[in-house]
Amino acid sequence: MKEKKDTRMTRGMTLLYALLVVGVGVAIVMKLIDIQWTHGDEWRKRGEKREEGLRTEPARRGTIYSSDGKVLATTVTECDLYLDLDNKVKVDEDGNVKYDSKHNPCETGPIVDSNYQKYLDTVCLMLSEGCPGHSVAYYRDRINRGRANGSKSRCYLVQRGVPYSVWREITRVPGWNRGVVKQVDGQSVVHQVRAHIYGNMAENTIGFRNSLSARSYTGLEGYYDSILRGQDGIYNCRRLTKGLWLPDEPQSREAVPQRTDDDRIDTVIVQRKVDGKSIISTIDTRYQDIAESSLRKALRLYGGSAGCAILMEMSTGYVLACANLAIDTAAHDYREVRDRNVAVSDVYEPGSTFKTVILTAMLNDPAITIDTAMQLKSGYKNFGGKNGEIKDDHTLAGRDSLNVREVIEQSSNVGMSELGWMYYNHRRDTLRRMVEEMFPYAKLNPDVTAPQPSSYVNDLNRSNRDFLNFCYGYSTRVSALQLITFYNALGAGGRMVKPLFCRAIVDGGHTEPVRPVVLNERMCSKASAQMMATLLEGVVERGTGNNIKNTTYGIAGKTGTAVHSYSNRYRYNASFAGFFPSENPRYTCLVMIEDIHAFGRQAALVFKDISDCVVAVDKSLSNGGVKSVWPRLEDDSAKAAQRPMVARGRREGLENAYRRLKVPFVSDDSTTSWVRYLAGDDSVPSRYCGYEPKEGQVPNCSGMTAKDAVAILHSLGYRVSVSGYGKVVSQSPKAGQELHRNGMVELVLR
Repeated sequence: MKEKKDTRMTRGMTLLYALLVVGVGVAIVMKLIDIQWTHGDEWRKRGEKREEGLRTEPARRGTIYSSDGKVLATTVTECDLYLDLDNKVKVDEDGNVKYDSKHNPCETGPIVDSNYQKYLDTVCLMLSEGCPGHSVAYYRDRINRGRANGSKSRCYLVQRGVPYSVWREITRVPGWNRGVVKQVDGQSVVHQVRAHIYGNMAENTIGFRNSLSARSYTGLEGYYDSILRGQDGIYNCRRLTKGLWLPDEPQSREAVPQRTDDDRIDTVIVQRKVDGKSIISTIDTRYQDIAESSLRKALRLYGGSAGCAILMEMSTGYVLACANLAIDTAAHDYREVRDRNVAVSDVYEPGSTFKTVILTAMLNDPAITIDTAMQLKSGYKNFGGKNGEIKDDHTLAGRDSLNVREVIEQSSNVGMSELGWMYYNHRRDTLRRMVEEMFPYAKLNPDVTAPQPSSYVNDLNRSNRDFLNFCYGYSTRVSALQLITFYNALGAGGRMVKPLFCRAIVDGGHTEPVRPVVLNERMCSKASAQMMATLLEGVVERGTGNNIKNTTYGIAGKTGTAVHSYSNRYRYNASFAGFFPSENPRYTCLVMIEDIHAFGRQAALVFKDISDCVVAVDKSLSNGGVKSVWPRLEDDSAKAAQRPMVARGRREGLENAYRRLKVPFVSDDSTTSWVRYLAGDDSVPSRYCGYEPKEGQVPNCSGMTAKDAVAILHSLGYRVSVSGYGKVVSQSPKAGQELHRNGMVELVLR
């Protein structure tokens, strides 16, 4: 009975299992039918969405070049180095360490101990060379600390911003490949970044990225972002494996995605990737380097908080150098600090460099000339009341009268106040209007992205003090870029151009130049501009800027000193603005140093460092930028030959010089010891003629070399004082004046 009962139970269980299998099979078949036919289209679309999708390929950002052909900013590949440092020793069921055939402990983990210890120093050396900020010992200690944490260091950050070449070499170190993490949170550790090839040089001009997440920039990067960034490629791709997608359509097809009524993308067409265009900036690395190094030296010496030095090409407005240095408390030095574009964003009361602007406006009044005299008492005058007291920073001892030329040369605040009070006290709005029409108070909007605070002029009718302050450079706030734009126009005869930081846009083999932009074709008359240029030359020759005179080329400029903060009147903003060579202006430069104890004369020294560099580099500035005066003569082959010209000199020396240069010496007199040059015309050739100095009269030494000028004056019994070097450009007493023997003749050479 028991056997029959077991048999029945077995049959029942078998039947139950069979029915269960049949039921499950039927359910599966029904579900397959439902998926395949009833809801097949819906599930197929869902599958396609999971296996197909749009993938973006970023375009390569364009390169920024300097005007002298150097790479300033470009896109490079960098990596974040993460290591999986977890490592364990295998043990058996009893907890005993397992060993391999060579009796080495069996280990589990990406980097086994033998390879870790053997190649750790090699990896650390690679990192130290690729990221010079840290030593080999630093990386060794850091990796060892991560290794000690065991399983907590499965994704251990060692260093960000590792060059791709170094990262690749680390992945090839024996036994380390599996330990280098390739993805973190689904994102690749390899990414594209902008690299400034010259480090901190001109970084505010080139531009910073605002943040890692944002795709916006400052500087040139920001202004020309639409040109530099190009167009990202958008591809319809199909998933091959996890994390690997392949294009599903040819990349050459292009169209706009079509959208249905319910705002779904119905058909997707690939968008071609277009790399960004490159640009050529106006920055010249040679001039930028000298501007930054000289400005940094001055800041370190005088302890300023910030400063800028700008060099501009006069005819085009191209900014060849723009140094913006500020104190970096972390680095304990002066460097380009992020978002501190001193030249564009800092507005300040300019002080005496603005006297040039005021006087240029005043010269529109025909009653004012450079010889207009003003009465003042040794650098002090009261124009009425306590707020009407004006005094000069330096005492003009014994001088109760100054003309306009001397006021500018000696930078007299009292003199400028007296001039404004005499001619514009009862029409202050007229003076303000003339200045605002001439000076670029409106935002210049240069082609660099940077904050531009508004410039302004105080209400001059509010008080006498505001009006008097305005006459010598206060009661107004401007930026350094606006001020150099004015000086650049003054040197160009009144033609004002916009400052530009980009010279050209490069698209493949085609270069599209950025044309100069004229802001004001006639800021002032040419006569006023020429008169101001003469006055500014006097500032350097005889005035407050005489610490940079005696050069081989002329400089016309103005010193400036303004109170930095009225809470501490012993801290100043020192500046110097001008152009050079003054004989034939080609370049404009402005130097401004904030918050120092010194004065504008110190800023002038930075100006001279920059101008000396430009004159040395620019070969077209032959003989210091003086216009070439070499006449042309026709030789036997009818080709024009050039020869050197000396206005006056000893015949014997000139003949020897011409003979060595293998150029004919043309003269209509062979008897006199001294000769002077006569320019010819179409009928009479250029030639030298005899020159006989008269006894008792000062000879004309203009154009002579120092040697010849001293010789001819000594032959007449005069004593000589020489300053500078080059040729004689001025003398005192003037030629033709009577002077007794043993009298002193002062010569200025350039």
